Amino acid sequence: MIDCDLRRGNRLLQVWMSDTSTAGFPRLKEERIMNRTLGTLALAALAAASMSQGLMISFGTRETGTSAAIGENGGTSGGIEWVNLDGQTLHTNSTWQLFTFTMATDPLTAFAGTTANGVLDGVAGTIENIRIKNTNISNPIRLWIDDVTDTLNGTDVYNFGTFEGYADGQEVMFQEPNFSGSTASHLVAGGTAKVDNSVSHSGNASYRLDYQYVDGTAARWLRLTTHPTTQPQAAPTIRYDQSSVVSFWMKAEVVPEPSSMIALGLGAAALLRRRRK
Repeated sequence: MIDCDLRRGNRLLQVWMSDTSTAGFPRLKEERIMNRTLGTLALAALAAASMSQGLMISFGTRETGTSAAIGENGGTSGGIEWVNLDGQTLHTNSTWQLFTFTMATDPLTAFAGTTANGVLDGVAGTIENIRIKNTNISNPIRLWIDDVTDTLNGTDVYNFGTFEGYADGQEVMFQEPNFSGSTASHLVAGGTAKVDNSVSHSGNASYRLDYQYVDGTAARWLRLTTHPTTQPQAAPTIRYDQSSVVSFWMKAEVVPEPSSMIALGLGAAALLRRRRK
């Protein structure tokens, strides 16, 4: 028998004939099927699950009092304040999303250091970390960052975090996810951070993280620190004055475990069988 399935829209055309007799003749049968193929059903189910998941985004600034230019290394001394702690959500739906922080008016929360007091001291400091807080995700996460920017007075744009011109796999600005002792216990070992020259919000490059929380509880978070060792663009300077607005773009996706994909496929197959009965 020769069996050929030709799918168009929501119809299935089956063509078959006997290949053991010269008297064989072709038979055609068309039947209505579900609106989507099994593979599409599985992907749609996965996308729907991803849409319901998110990561809470904020960042920590270290009050170094630096005189360095925006984007340059501003040092590692001083208290750390959270800016708009857990106030924005990154949806894990593989779309680029913008996160903005108005330094003069966003709420501040003391995090670390004896001088951290919920108030910005001085006129400049650094991006010490991006805080990425879990909600309910236990699977591996792939996340990209691009266009880390400080905009002054609404017009002067300093886009110092484009990640352009670096080799694939190079660490730039941010350390690997497991670097910080504050959150290493919240993460599965082996997370990576690197330049990705195949994905970008603008230009040709972005910065990619691959990591996983130890479980799906909301208590888990990642301190993605810029603490300098040897990586370029470590501890980048930002301003607190001149109506400074710090921003960056991010996108993320939940990486399904193989068992999850099998379960999605089996569930879609069962649904297809029920529709055919």
